[in-house]
Amino acid sequence: MSEEQTAIDSPPSTVEGSVETVTTIDSPSTTASTIAATAEEHPQLEKKPTPLPSLKDLPSLGSNAAFANVKVSWGPNMKPAVSNSPSPSPSAPSLTTGLGAKRMRSKNIQEAFTLDLQSQLSITKPELSRIVQSVKKNHDVSVESTLSKNARTFLVSGVAANVHEAKRELVKKLTKPINAVIEVPSKCKASIIGSGGRTIREISDAYEVKINVSKEVNENSYDEDMDDTTSNVSLFGDFESVNLAKAKILAIVKEETKNATIKLVVEDEKYLPYIDVSEFASDEGDEEVKVQFYKKSGDIVISGPREKAKATKTSIQDYLKKLASNLDEEKVKIPSKFQFLIDAEELKEKYNVIVTFPSTPDDELVSFVGLRDKVGEAITYARSSSKSYVVESLDISKAHSKNLTHAKNLIMYFTKYSVLKGLEESHPNVKISLPSIQSLPTAETVTIHISAKSDEANDIKAVRKELISFVNNIPPSETLVITDLDYELFGGSIKHCLLASESSVAFVQFGDYYPNDNSILLVALTEDEDFKPSIEEIQASLNKANESLNSLRTKQNNMETKTYEFSEEVQDSLFKPSSATWKLIMEDISEQEGHLQIKLHTPEENQLTVRGDEKAAKAANKIFESILNSPSSKSKMTVNIPANSVARLIGNKGSNLQQIREKFACQIDIPNEENNNASKDKTVEVTLTGLEYNLTHAKKYLAAEAKKWADIITKELIVPVKFHGSLIGPHGTYRNRLQEKYNVFINFPRDNEIVTIRGPSRGVNKAHEELKALLDFEMENGHKMVINVPAEHVPRIIGKNGDNINDIRAEYGVEMDFLQKSTDPKAQETGEVELEITGSRQNIKDAAKRVESIVAEASDFVTEVLKIDHKYHKSIVGSGGHILREIISKAGGEEIRNKSVDIPNADSENKDITVQGPQKFVKKVVEEINKIVKDAENSVTKTIDIPAERKGALIGPGGIVRRQLESEFNINLFVPNKDDPSGKITITGAPENVEKAEKKILNEIIRENFDREVDVPASIYEYVSERGAFIQKLRMDLSVNVRFGNTSKKANKLARAPIEIPLEKVCGSTEGENAEKTKFTIEEVGAPTSSEEGDITMRLTYEPIDLSSILSDGEEKEVTKDTSNDSAKKEEALDTAVKLIKERIAKAPSATYAGYVWGADTRRFNMIVGPGGSNIKKIREAADVIINVPRKSDKVNDVVYIRGTKAGVEKAGEMVLKSLRR
Repeated sequence: MSEEQTAIDSPPSTVEGSVETVTTIDSPSTTASTIAATAEEHPQLEKKPTPLPSLKDLPSLGSNAAFANVKVSWGPNMKPAVSNSPSPSPSAPSLTTGLGAKRMRSKNIQEAFTLDLQSQLSITKPELSRIVQSVKKNHDVSVESTLSKNARTFLVSGVAANVHEAKRELVKKLTKPINAVIEVPSKCKASIIGSGGRTIREISDAYEVKINVSKEVNENSYDEDMDDTTSNVSLFGDFESVNLAKAKILAIVKEETKNATIKLVVEDEKYLPYIDVSEFASDEGDEEVKVQFYKKSGDIVISGPREKAKATKTSIQDYLKKLASNLDEEKVKIPSKFQFLIDAEELKEKYNVIVTFPSTPDDELVSFVGLRDKVGEAITYARSSSKSYVVESLDISKAHSKNLTHAKNLIMYFTKYSVLKGLEESHPNVKISLPSIQSLPTAETVTIHISAKSDEANDIKAVRKELISFVNNIPPSETLVITDLDYELFGGSIKHCLLASESSVAFVQFGDYYPNDNSILLVALTEDEDFKPSIEEIQASLNKANESLNSLRTKQNNMETKTYEFSEEVQDSLFKPSSATWKLIMEDISEQEGHLQIKLHTPEENQLTVRGDEKAAKAANKIFESILNSPSSKSKMTVNIPANSVARLIGNKGSNLQQIREKFACQIDIPNEENNNASKDKTVEVTLTGLEYNLTHAKKYLAAEAKKWADIITKELIVPVKFHGSLIGPHGTYRNRLQEKYNVFINFPRDNEIVTIRGPSRGVNKAHEELKALLDFEMENGHKMVINVPAEHVPRIIGKNGDNINDIRAEYGVEMDFLQKSTDPKAQETGEVELEITGSRQNIKDAAKRVESIVAEASDFVTEVLKIDHKYHKSIVGSGGHILREIISKAGGEEIRNKSVDIPNADSENKDITVQGPQKFVKKVVEEINKIVKDAENSVTKTIDIPAERKGALIGPGGIVRRQLESEFNINLFVPNKDDPSGKITITGAPENVEKAEKKILNEIIRENFDREVDVPASIYEYVSERGAFIQKLRMDLSVNVRFGNTSKKANKLARAPIEIPLEKVCGSTEGENAEKTKFTIEEVGAPTSSEEGDITMRLTYEPIDLSSILSDGEEKEVTKDTSNDSAKKEEALDTAVKLIKERIAKAPSATYAGYVWGADTRRFNMIVGPGGSNIKKIREAADVIINVPRKSDKVNDVVYIRGTKAGVEKAGEMVLKSLRR
């Protein structure tokens, strides 16, 4: 029996029908010669009468060529077999003609299939004949059939495509239509349907099958691995077409579900610190499976190819089971006062053991969780380490006359404001443990525990002392407890009011810690003040904070109270804070901007008390009256919504409908889908069942939502697939922004250009505009160009920290990405890397040119190393580097970015000077350096003697004079430090340059230009110079300027020396009957002397002001100077100046008196000075004294100082007083 015949005899597999198919492709192994050989081996077959054919009679089918002219020897028209003698017969072709021919593969196939009688339509034999003939004619195939007891078998021969089509038509016309149902993931329904139903229409039209995708989700179909439910897809049509359509749909499902995201939840929190999932990520080169662990939520998220993700999930589950078996939890009873000695962080770090302390004060069991072999070690270590601590207790409830309530209040204040934090920071080795706030209500004492290691026990005493001081400094009189405001009603408002004065009065609301506790603790803050305020001031600040709550008290007093009768069961079901009715009531009250308090079972179990302000009470009364009037939870209401909004009302998997039911605690009944489909353009009546108050809100909500849903539209935008990524943005940034901004959904199909935007019409239109604008921009700027750049120049293109490539991106508005790394094998082989530039056409061209210029510049980049002796490096660099900068500038380096001239440090042994940059630049720099070295080799060094006091002139401000000399004469000028008086000044350079520089130094720079010189003893210089007034007089009267050479600093110091004034003697009285306006005091102080030694050199220079260029009427006139006349004036002025100086020196010993003029009104001191200093000048000349009028900024600014002879001081004093009294 042949393989094909065996297959045909096998039991059929059908869905509401049966079709069994066997396809045979003509193969070279089954030929006419094979059939002939079989006939020769069994000659007896031709003598026996042939029985009726059956499936077993199917022959081994050979090539189409071998059977071209042979009639089928089976079927209803079968003739008796002709004798198979070896003699040739003219009526039939020889079956051995193909023995020597080359075997060929035919394009034709034969396909046999069986239809059981139950699945077939009841048709007559002529109808069957017509169908078969029609199929043969339409598809150019050969069709044979045979009928057995329970089935009909067909054999179709022809071209493969025609055979399949013929089979489909036969099955379609001869069988009853079937209804097949397959389950698909709900997430795949959108892909099966396609944009606008396109995909499902294509499948339905191609296979002529009716396909219906269910909107409902199958019950109990949630798959945690897929994180999805399933829905049914039903197919109605002939058997063959249904199978083909089903295969197409399953292929879509397979593609959509090839990747999976699976979430594992770790239920037991104690395992979380020990979980490590890094080992479960895929190996490199494998399809990527990502495993992420979120420690806070305990979620493990696995994403990647579905099968691999499932396998990874199984591995992680096994790992978690193993981890659970290795972890152990042990609870140890530890008294509360010693629990704080356990260092949980240290145990976690040292043993990886998590310590959890009890949350309630009565619970003393401390939990230790970790690896089984580490938990015991951790507990042992905790016990041993705690023994090294010394613990002291401080019962603060004994303070302030054993005021227990005040002690509890202090603990709440210390806890909220971390009052003891500064104390802990100043004593880091000491731990301070306060009792928990939850333990205070039942506590009979308030004990603070202080601990430290045994060797640091002294710190405990210091901390204890400071703690006692803290407690003693806050007596009950500095606190205030308020209990008359309801926390439930005004908790937030109280906090808002008290925050305004928190800088001076701290507060603690007990309601934050204890339910139904209205107490408010106020604590006056006095620590920041230098001196503690009086008890009256403290009470005033507390009362001020208390009074800030008066507005709330007024509101509370104006509140209305009303009681309603509701049974206990109704109160517990409708008005508990978690109920839907309660939440709706609170929403209504908040809309009125009122305060409302609802107390259940008050004053009796079957009563409810409502208290609130006028607005809230009025709204609440209306609400509760309506509930009392319609208490039934079976009330019904109807609301009409557009039929096309029903699907949105239900939502995905019925989620929206369920949310609405929960929000309003009502039942929502929607007519079945068939009725909805029959009236798409009409409204659907939705029935609501529940409490009437809730139904009113639900009806209003549904009507508003339906109005919004009716405005939902869909718009399409054709976007080439290559631009999808740009419009979606990185991690969906752009799409998510548009979806959130306009409340729309934007779908980018994977293999389709039509992007759909769905949502409210206004939002859809806006999102469409933005998306279209972005698409236009991307299409304009989405052009790409790939250029090859040498791999060695990639760092130059990128620049330091990406500076170069970022500058190009910013300047030309393009994106630039290297498609390979310089280390890639391809790049190393070719020596080039591909650079992709994205942007507009013109910008791409400009950016490419810029890159090419960088490459060209880099290709022109050369390096040259010069070996130069260290002694010449200084000549190359120059003072402050100015010579090197000039070399670079002359070589054009200012416009070249990538260049460098590297000269070793002075303390380096390296002699190499490295020059890098473009060839032209490097060549010029090298030439300049070689020239400097050559000049240096021929240079000479000359030492010049210059007085130490003139070295500063040679350097100049900031070294400017020295740099100018070095630059002008191309020399090196060495000037020793001031601290090295013996150091010599040297000039190094070409002989002729050294000579020129020396000449300029000696003749122009250090030469002192003055006409006369007078030495004044430093001890009397203050008197001689009249504190600077005499110097000014010489300049103004005689045009003689005075300079002091190296004694300038000493001269300035003496001229500005502070004046000692005996204030007790000279100041007048400003109070009482003896009040004075002025007072003049004179005393003998001896000759003027100073502790300074030596002389002050006064160098006089005649510098007259030349006014010859200032002509009247703006006309220029030629002025002829008389040189001899000028010289005479000069000599006269200088002689006079010298004479005056010597006279001042001679008078100094007789200036033994000092006078002090005190004035109550210092504003009148201007009268002493006079306009332009005229009056004070007159006093000085008339009395021949030193006179100093103080400035407002002086330390003593109300006493005028006079110094001179007794007669001169008296005369000057009288003139000053006269000026003040004027």
